[in-house]
Amino acid sequence: MPSGMTQTHSEILQRLPSLRALYIFDAAARHLNLVRAAEELCLTQGALSRQIRSLEDHIGIPLFIRTPRGLKFTEAGDILRNHCRQAFDELEEGLGTISPVRRRQTLLVAVARSYTTRVICHRIADFVEKYPMVDLVLDGHRHLVDLATNEADAAIRVGDGKWTDSTVEKIEDDPLFPVASPALVEKLGTHDVQALTEAATLLHFAERPYWEAWTRGAGVPLTRHTRNVRFSESVMMLEAAEAGQGIAIARRSLVREAIKTGRLVRLSKVDVDDGIGYFFCATVEGMQRQAVQWFRKWVFGLNRRGGRKG
Repeated sequence: MPSGMTQTHSEILQRLPSLRALYIFDAAARHLNLVRAAEELCLTQGALSRQIRSLEDHIGIPLFIRTPRGLKFTEAGDILRNHCRQAFDELEEGLGTISPVRRRQTLLVAVARSYTTRVICHRIADFVEKYPMVDLVLDGHRHLVDLATNEADAAIRVGDGKWTDSTVEKIEDDPLFPVASPALVEKLGTHDVQALTEAATLLHFAERPYWEAWTRGAGVPLTRHTRNVRFSESVMMLEAAEAGQGIAIARRSLVREAIKTGRLVRLSKVDVDDGIGYFFCATVEGMQRQAVQWFRKWVFGLNRRGGRKG
């Protein structure tokens, strides 16, 4: 097109692929597996493959690399995936907002109690404001319920992500590092982790060897320590740390808000990944529910809204 000329609406529309083609691409991009994407869309695998190739022909560039283990994004496919998901999210929200029949939806999410208490509870008003048509029920006692038998609509679980009753998406990288209250650090007069561990009580989460994982990964020797307190829940451990009762090894997502507000301080810049994290889980059928999609989008946006520091 000559310089200075602008495209007409008809020319733009001719360049755009169909909404159906983009919807099919979005499903394939979420699963990176033709079989699971075809099941979600109620298509045969062959029909889905033809739709994707037709989209690639329309755009003029490959979007996926086919491998024996499934699909991999090309650079163009990865870029389109992000824009496509954002566009569908905006459309779904807009249509839900202006719909003349805004049916209320009850959404039961089984959430690890640590994540509910330390992350979701600090931001829940934001979800209610964005999605007032959803009656949200958070169950912190049964985060490992069987989603395949509809015991909950979705779940946020903590672990290694190896669950077979649902699709599993890691919410964020969630490394470990030591934290303490500013008052305790000031009282002991040092930020040196090794010196602090020799002078202060070590707070432990009884179910996971956080101290061992962090000191081994960070290369920080830990001498035999006589002042140890073990908690059955990580939220109890972090409450004690905020109260100045000792030093804890914490998962980043659980202390981000406390560091931001000054209730805790990081004692080391070294992050250690122990292979454990928080995951969003839902069945393929569950992901068809608009309320599940809204909650998923909101949860994955918490880290972006809250910033990555801490």
